[in-house]
Amino acid sequence: MVRARYDLAVARRSSAPPGRAKGNIESLPSGALRVSVYAGIDSVSGRRHYLRETIKAGPDAAARAEAARLRMLGEVAERRNPRTSSTIDQLL
Repeated sequence: MVRARYDLAVARRSSAPPGRAKGNIESLPSGALRVSVYAGIDSVSGRRHYLRETIKAGPDAAARAEAARLRMLGEVAERRNPRTSSTIDQLL
């Protein structure tokens, strides 16, 4: 119930156009927030690639999580994120 209210509040403040929000912010049992953004398909393994970051609990955690979500969306848009999580050994 709390998560649903939080998601609704974040969706209202989002700068994304109406409809589906980009990225996800979820509450963890510890009170921390996990931010994840879809970054495309891994070219080596063919699996979906997500950028993830955990924000520690605190009074300004929601604002920091939203800032992290927007920063990660910018990285994906500029294609600055790593396209694969494969190791050098796997690539060779």
